[in-house]
Amino acid sequence: MFRNFLTLVLLFTCYNHISAQDLYTAAQEWPVKINDGWFTARTISFGQYTTSSRKNGIADREIVSFIKDPINPFNCRVSGKEENILIQVIQAANVAFSGHSLPSFLDNMPATAIFTYILINGTKIEPLKRWEMILKDVNYLELNENKPAGILRSADDELRITAHNRFGVTNSYENICYEFHIRRQVVAAVVTGAHPRVWMSAEMDGKPLQPVLVAAIGALLVR
Repeated sequence: MFRNFLTLVLLFTCYNHISAQDLYTAAQEWPVKINDGWFTARTISFGQYTTSSRKNGIADREIVSFIKDPINPFNCRVSGKEENILIQVIQAANVAFSGHSLPSFLDNMPATAIFTYILINGTKIEPLKRWEMILKDVNYLELNENKPAGILRSADDELRITAHNRFGVTNSYENICYEFHIRRQVVAAVVTGAHPRVWMSAEMDGKPLQPVLVAAIGALLVR
């Protein structure tokens, strides 16, 4: 029985390892290009999608009116494959989310902790379905262990977001990589910073969730 238990543990560990490693293949990595010319605003293209430049302020203040004291608000768009998705980004203290039901790793943080709130408008496939992404700041010990960093959710669905530094140096904030999880499967990932990288699971091709993931990745690349 003990041997069977060890076998189950090993299988579980290997499954978690493989599910993440399966994403990081050349076939599923999208090329990323930063367009930062002398006379043009900074934009980023990845795969078949491109971000617009950042615009200060919120495009639709009404839909984020629950955040009373927004910090560094901006908006941008991600376009490509017939999509043109509005993204609005705000930073705010945890206390601003007192009316939101949050997972414990966010809800248990100090009231003064700063969260990044990202609102994603509906996509072409689901024009009326809005998504929100809420991220906390992660420390290097959490990055070493790929700990939870936030959530991406709609009224009906929720994805877990973790963050790690495996493409950088242990105990550092270099090359932070955010992973998007559906249950135990890692379906997308993005390395932010000076040398961005993007991966998208082939299983997401043609799925309604893919443009949502694209918008979330675009927001992380330009924030």
